[in-house]
Amino acid sequence: MSEFQFGGEFVWHPSPELIAQSNLQQFIAKHRLGSYDELMRKSTTDIAWFWDTVLGDLDVQFYKPYSRVVDLSNGKPWAHWCVGGEMNIIQNLLDKYADTTTDQRVAIKSEIEDGTGRELTYKELRDQVDRMANSLRTLGLGKGDAIGVFMPMVPEIVAAMLAIIKIGGIFLPLFSGFGPAAIVSRLNDADAKALFTAAGTYRRGKFCPMKPIADEAAAQIPSLQHLIVLNQAGEWFFEDLRRARPENPKAQCTRIAGSRSNPHRTCGTDSICTRTKLFSG
Repeated sequence: MSEFQFGGEFVWHPSPELIAQSNLQQFIAKHRLGSYDELMRKSTTDIAWFWDTVLGDLDVQFYKPYSRVVDLSNGKPWAHWCVGGEMNIIQNLLDKYADTTTDQRVAIKSEIEDGTGRELTYKELRDQVDRMANSLRTLGLGKGDAIGVFMPMVPEIVAAMLAIIKIGGIFLPLFSGFGPAAIVSRLNDADAKALFTAAGTYRRGKFCPMKPIADEAAAQIPSLQHLIVLNQAGEWFFEDLRRARPENPKAQCTRIAGSRSNPHRTCGTDSICTRTKLFSG
């Protein structure tokens, strides 16, 4: 490529050695395309070949193979990709790496504003995702259920997102600075059944509560059944909102704490929700 299509000049050019090591150049060489320009031509004149080849090179796995790469019979704006194929993206992001060397590689690096850093390997992330996905299924959530995520930028937000996708749910991201009204309008539009949130987050050294905002919003979303909360100790709890409706104002409150193998139970009669510990991150 000698010219930049949007105008201006290139300010950096990779060395021949760097180009030779790139995935792009290796793709060109593997499929005997000769040049970048030929790759561009092939990608637009034979899109079925191009995307089938790319999916294969990236090892994108399908539970059920597709019969056609793309169906354009209804026109390009309504293209139907990977016709007949079935897959879950979590298989390709995490599950296929089980018991491989990739399992020990870092999947997530996180740093909060005070400089504290955390890392999760592929295995650690997969374990968190699997536990959360199983917990969501236990709550009766599954394919097609809309689930909101109102959380700070911590590694657990990734586990929540991937767990929703793994069970076939619809992931609804919500900006952590939203107020109750913004959350209510989005989750009501989707008939959301559950909402992930956290105790709060730090901004410029100040703790900003998020749970009270989620509570206020949840009270205005009739379809919402569960509130899933990450506390400041890194523990997940869920609150059964179905028992907190006006028709059941004195529902028993249950909190299961301790380890998953040795829980203990505390009860009361005046609370309006059921709060159960899921697991620690």
